[in-house]
Amino acid sequence: MNNPGGAIAYQPARKEDEGMLTLTSVSERLRRRRDVRRAGRTQKAGLRKRCVVGAVAVVVAVTGALAMAMASGAGASVHCLDYPSKKNLDERKSGVLRILNTQNPAMAAAWITGSGETPPALKHEMDQQVKCLEIAADRGAGGPRGEDNHVVVSWRRDASAQRAIWDRKYDFTRPEDGKDGAFGIITQRARKRCGAELEAAHQWDPSNDGHRRCWLSLTPQERQTEILQTSTAPGVSRHHAGTDVDLFSTSPGEWVDGGERFGQYTWLRENAAKYGFIQPYTAASSKAHPAITEERWHWSYYPVSEAILEYIHANPDAMMRQLDNLWKYDPARYTEIRKTWKDYVFHVSHHV
Repeated sequence: MNNPGGAIAYQPARKEDEGMLTLTSVSERLRRRRDVRRAGRTQKAGLRKRCVVGAVAVVVAVTGALAMAMASGAGASVHCLDYPSKKNLDERKSGVLRILNTQNPAMAAAWITGSGETPPALKHEMDQQVKCLEIAADRGAGGPRGEDNHVVVSWRRDASAQRAIWDRKYDFTRPEDGKDGAFGIITQRARKRCGAELEAAHQWDPSNDGHRRCWLSLTPQERQTEILQTSTAPGVSRHHAGTDVDLFSTSPGEWVDGGERFGQYTWLRENAAKYGFIQPYTAASSKAHPAITEERWHWSYYPVSEAILEYIHANPDAMMRQLDNLWKYDPARYTEIRKTWKDYVFHVSHHV
C-alpha cells in the first residue's frame, strides 16, 4: 500500500463541503460510458498502432474516465457514484471482478493482503466513494465526530501495521503511544479457565496483573482465538485493500441501541448503500463460527470488497502463498488463523 506509516487518518469533512455532493446516477454513468466509447473510437481511428486487449480493457478505460469525471471540479464539489439498487451494485461488482481477473495472481494477492499496490483502475473510485460517504455522514448522521475531529477514524492499513497490532495483542503489551491497550472480548472459555483473575471485565487489559497471569496461561491457539473475536491477522484484514472504513469511533459501547452513536448507526443503515457501502460485520454474521463480532462502525465498499471475495474463492493458493510469506517470521503465532482464515474472510454479511 502507499502508506509507509500504516493506517491513514483521513482528513475530516470540511464545513465548506456541506451540501456539495453530486450523485452520478446509473443512467448518467451509462451515458458517460457511451460517450467515452464513442470518443475512444474516434481517437483510435487516427492512430496507426492499436492495442486491443479485449472487453476488459473497455471496463478499465471506462473506470478511468469515470474517475476523471468525478475528480473534475475538485475544490468545488464532490462527484459520487449513486447506487439506487442492489442490481446496480452487482453490475459494478462484475466490472471490478473482470479487472481483477486481468491481474497477475501474485500481485493481486499482495494487494489484497496488504503488501502490494492497489490496481490504479480501482483506487480513485474507492477513494472518491469514501470521501462521498464521509461528507454525507458528517452532514446527515448527526452526533459528534470521532477522535481528532475525524469522521473516518481508520481506513487503509497495510500488513506491517496490522502485524504490529497482532503482535501487541499476542504479546500482551500496551500501545507505545500510551493509549488504553484494552482489546477484544473475553470469551467464556477464558473465564472458566481463570475465574476471579478476570473479575467482571469485558475486555482484556494488559495493564491488569490478573489479566496478564491468565493470558500467559493460554496456549498459542487460545491466544489467537481471543484476539480473533474482534481483530484479525496481518494479511486477512479487510482494511488492507482500501475498501473498508471505520467511522466516528471504534468503541463498541457507543454504538449499542440507545447509545451515543445509535443515531449515526441508524443513518448509515438507511443511507450508506446509496454510496455503495454495506456493514460486513453484523449481529447475524457474528453467529457463524468462527467469525468477527458485530462492528456497527465498520463499512465496506460493496462493488470492490464483494469482487475480492469472489476472487479469493477462485484463487486460494495464491492467497495462501502470500499469507505464509507474511507469517513466516513466527509461524507459532498463526497456527489457528492458518487453519481458519477462510472462515473469517467469508463469514461476513452481504446484505445491502
